[in-house]
Amino acid sequence: MGMNSFENKRIIVTGAASGIGLEMVRQLIPFTKEILAVDNSVENLQKLQSQFPEVQHFLKADLSEKSGNELILTWVKTHWTHVDFCFANAGKAIYSPALCQSGEELERLIQLNLTSPIDLGLALLDKAPKGKFRHVITASAMSYWSLPGYSAYSASKAGLLSWAEAVWAEKKGNWLSLAFPIATKTKFFDTAGKGIPAAFPIQNPDIVSRKILLGASIGKKKIFPSRLFRLMLTLDRFLPIIRPIYLAIEYSKYSQWLTKHSKN
Repeated sequence: MGMNSFENKRIIVTGAASGIGLEMVRQLIPFTKEILAVDNSVENLQKLQSQFPEVQHFLKADLSEKSGNELILTWVKTHWTHVDFCFANAGKAIYSPALCQSGEELERLIQLNLTSPIDLGLALLDKAPKGKFRHVITASAMSYWSLPGYSAYSASKAGLLSWAEAVWAEKKGNWLSLAFPIATKTKFFDTAGKGIPAAFPIQNPDIVSRKILLGASIGKKKIFPSRLFRLMLTLDRFLPIIRPIYLAIEYSKYSQWLTKHSKN
């Protein structure tokens, strides 16, 4: 088992040109060249191609648009008979007060983080040979604990968890995995807002990617790349003061950012 499970498999990675997705591509290449790397930036895809010429397939698709999944599904229909693994990793956050986030921003975020990975997984499952497909969605630790400043992002990721829990409860989800990474050392925070504070704790993307891939290889339903966050969840059941303390720390960061931001 382990990484050998990806040997010669046909794999989709969305958000493939940066962060966790980039590390997934890096770690999968020794085992398969049949990787469809999907990203919304042509420039980043070109950089990815120059860095990893072994990767055979690249596709620009904006998954915050409903047409994004259609591009992927059309490509798959044209080039492959089926998909073995799909890592629905593309995602984005907006960091701002909840009452300042527009309906349009929320709609695009929900489409990217929630609707797109669900619809893509269901469409690929429908075309896959029975028992030959695994869909892995990058959710977030914020699926469990919402943080100040991340209202829309937290809502979209919590929605993924609620949907998956229902699928598993219906005994129809043996094809589905959700990963719950904590804050990761990527450009994620840079794109979420100006000078925003990183949540604690923080992991390196190579470690996060490795743990997601290994979890997917053995068919785990829930993948927690951070043992510390898993421990925090467990402790909070018995010591319900854990979460309030953590949220107080994050609120302090948010409040300081808000004060500084309002002066600019």
